[in-house]
Amino acid sequence: MNKNLNRRSRFSSIGATILGGSILLPMAAYAQLEEVVVTAQKREESVQTVPIAMTAVSANGLEKAGISGTDELSMVIPNLQYSRQISSATPFIRGVGTKNSSAGEESSVSTYVDGVYYSSMVASVMEFNNIERVEVLRGPQGTLFGRNATGGLIHVITKNPAFEPSAKISVGAGSYDSFNTGFYGTVGLSERIAADVSLLVKKRDEGYGTNRFNGRDRVGEEDRSLRSKLLFDVDDKTSIVMSALYADRESDVGIARQPAKGTVATGGGVYTGDFQDINSDWEPIVDSAQRVATFQLTHAFESVELIATSAYSELDAFTLLDQDSGPSHVVNFVVNERSKQLSQEFQFNSTGDGALKWTAGLFFMSAESKNAPTQTTSANPAFNINMDTAQETTSYAAYAQGTYDLSDATALTLGLRWTMDEREFSGKTTSIASGAPINPALPVLKDDESWEEPTWRLAIDHQLNEEMLVFASYSRGFKSGVYNTLPVFGALPEPVDPEILDSYEVGFKGDFLDNSLRVNGSVFYYEFDNLQMQQILGGAIFLFNVGDSEMQGAEIESTYFVTSNLDVNVSASYLDTEYTDFQNGPVISPDTSDNIGNMVTTNSDLSGYELTRAPKYTYSVSTNYRHDVGIGELSLNLAYYYNDGFFWEPDNRTKQDSYDVLNAEVALTEHEDKWKVRVFARNLLDTEYSYYSQQSSFGDFVSAAPPKTFGISAEYSF
Repeated sequence: MNKNLNRRSRFSSIGATILGGSILLPMAAYAQLEEVVVTAQKREESVQTVPIAMTAVSANGLEKAGISGTDELSMVIPNLQYSRQISSATPFIRGVGTKNSSAGEESSVSTYVDGVYYSSMVASVMEFNNIERVEVLRGPQGTLFGRNATGGLIHVITKNPAFEPSAKISVGAGSYDSFNTGFYGTVGLSERIAADVSLLVKKRDEGYGTNRFNGRDRVGEEDRSLRSKLLFDVDDKTSIVMSALYADRESDVGIARQPAKGTVATGGGVYTGDFQDINSDWEPIVDSAQRVATFQLTHAFESVELIATSAYSELDAFTLLDQDSGPSHVVNFVVNERSKQLSQEFQFNSTGDGALKWTAGLFFMSAESKNAPTQTTSANPAFNINMDTAQETTSYAAYAQGTYDLSDATALTLGLRWTMDEREFSGKTTSIASGAPINPALPVLKDDESWEEPTWRLAIDHQLNEEMLVFASYSRGFKSGVYNTLPVFGALPEPVDPEILDSYEVGFKGDFLDNSLRVNGSVFYYEFDNLQMQQILGGAIFLFNVGDSEMQGAEIESTYFVTSNLDVNVSASYLDTEYTDFQNGPVISPDTSDNIGNMVTTNSDLSGYELTRAPKYTYSVSTNYRHDVGIGELSLNLAYYYNDGFFWEPDNRTKQDSYDVLNAEVALTEHEDKWKVRVFARNLLDTEYSYYSQQSSFGDFVSAAPPKTFGISAEYSF
């Protein structure tokens, strides 16, 4: 095992549990927690010695909890709200996230795959294709990861090739005429070269509801993903991993929507009477394709390890959105987004045995996102508009972090990052019919801006005894300013200012009862300056900053092996948020003088209101029971999640009511893991809750989360 795991190892012989994936130790009378290595500080460490609030979940644990992709991660991650809005991922951690999803925007919760940053919010929506684990870090990660991670980050780690040949094939089917198949194979091509290939195809032919406008099913869903890696062990000190990924997705989840109950939208649209149905004159859909290539070189010098990571990605996304979400042709959006990204990182890790462990690095990213073009269409020719716009981003960063052992039990961590971001906006807004600029005074739009900001992390941790670690930290996160790339009215957009978040946190991590019980917890307080927000008026997006906000809360997670056959996982979170300075905040409300769906937009002092997507309470409980039945192990798994509800918009008028989700699974696994058969149910209570909701000048709209589904799958390993 990596020598970096040895720091204060006398206090932590057992590392971290991956939820639902703990192993049984045959020499004990009961089960014990599994050792798991994470890379939250860009080096291999036991999660129980990392002074960061985080959760790691294995592929097995995700499967048992009913999680097949990023959409469902809220089931097992405290204080995480994850959903889709239009075509994009919209994760919120501890009330911090990004709603705007136009081209060039980046989330306040960063997504990484195998150490590579995904700037595209569309690309951040993914099905898990033979992954190893997911790590979710809560709070600003402004030093080591840094790139826009004010709220935290989600890191997906995929499998690396192995020299021992092995393969697994899976097939499944379920409700709504769904089918899936997968394959993973790895083999050694020589003594020093290994390769793998991973394939996933998921298809659902039947829509979750009906489009009342044409009487047909809503669009189904199809996800396809092909990934391959090549591992070169050049010598005992040097290795190279190259990977290539192709993934595409076609779906209406997160974009099919209808007016909220009891409301009337512009054009006369109303609630259909069925939560999953819509009544749209256009069939909403997202069709995206992503291509990623990476190259990672690792070389061990005498006391320093170098990791050089290069990555290039492209994304094409086509989206049809009915803005008024009704049968009338008021305003619809046709989005053609094209994005490409190049990144390079050089990371250096100390590998010596001294009291100081350090990491330092350089990061560069060049990205371009464009509308090529994006159109608004309407029965009113004046609103038939082309937006040919682009946003180019260039980012430079240098960082360093060191952890010094003040004693065998106490360590001090100091980290610093400097970031410079340059944004350039260009394009034009023209009439579809004539090609003339919408704003003759500005036929061509062009602007640029840059920002520099230091971010840091200061932490101290102390191992009280062999069972418990306590820590305290102060850190700062930074998300750069950004342009709105959809200037419907042809005006030159002003970039919003950067977000700055200061976090103060104390926490503990403990393994008790001879490593059969784990309890981790944290308490935090945030000060948030210049929170970036979005408002939609007349089909146009406007970005603005909120003055000041505050958040405070707590989280606790526990895993307990009651017996060798039964483990119970419980997590809970509390969150209290408030805009402390929000002058002239947007308020959108129905026009009570008519009944045809018009909305009135005013401004008011929203100081004291709650932040969006920030439920006060959430908790989850999962149980895993195992029993030997002769031909194999029978396992029964239940996963329950409760959300207290939250506000969708800053004026706190529209709200997601409290809801709960129950997933269940029964699996039979052959003793040597040669085969497995699973029967599962998702959202067993058939709870009706929204993936996202939106207030705009056209009305109040809701987009339904998936309903109750059932399925069966089988896999065979050889």
